[in-house]
Amino acid sequence: MTLSSLNTKHMAAPLLWLLALAFTTLHAATPEEVNKGLRGMLFDLKPGDIGLTRDNFPHPVWGMIMETGFADGSFTLVALADGTTSLYFSSGGGVIGGGEHEVIREAAGHYLSGAQYFYDQAEKVDSYPTPDDGEVRFYFLGFDDVSLYAANEKKLGVGADKLSNLFYAAHGVIEELRKIPPAQ
Repeated sequence: MTLSSLNTKHMAAPLLWLLALAFTTLHAATPEEVNKGLRGMLFDLKPGDIGLTRDNFPHPVWGMIMETGFADGSFTLVALADGTTSLYFSSGGGVIGGGEHEVIREAAGHYLSGAQYFYDQAEKVDSYPTPDDGEVRFYFLGFDDVSLYAANEKKLGVGADKLSNLFYAAHGVIEELRKIPPAQ
């Protein structure tokens, strides 16, 4: 089974609901608290929670979290094999539910496909600090563990890092997410 052949439209709904519930539950919280809560939910998520098994998804990486640090915080791009695709900012705001759009599911699928090739470049971790200013952290969500690859954003951007192509694929997802019209 390929990444694109997995029927993701129906599997994304439970996670979208959880994310929406998290936003609602944490509504009165500060943006930093909301961000911390969402990150915690993502790193605690198991593939079975979104209907993935090694039988229906025989790839090592079922999700990616790419975080980029800047002077006043960070942004987080989430792409999961069930089609869930979101972008949010530590200062508040973001886009959830991007996977409901076919063009975003395709971009996220391309990004996840690339992650399969770069997974062996990352190191297994059991803590998930946010990135420093100018740092990009790729968290590879695997069936048994989470792995991390951290790099300088400028080097990634000019093709001077071995994960530059994965960085470009992630930014392709972000570009598509930015095209979603605001909710009315």
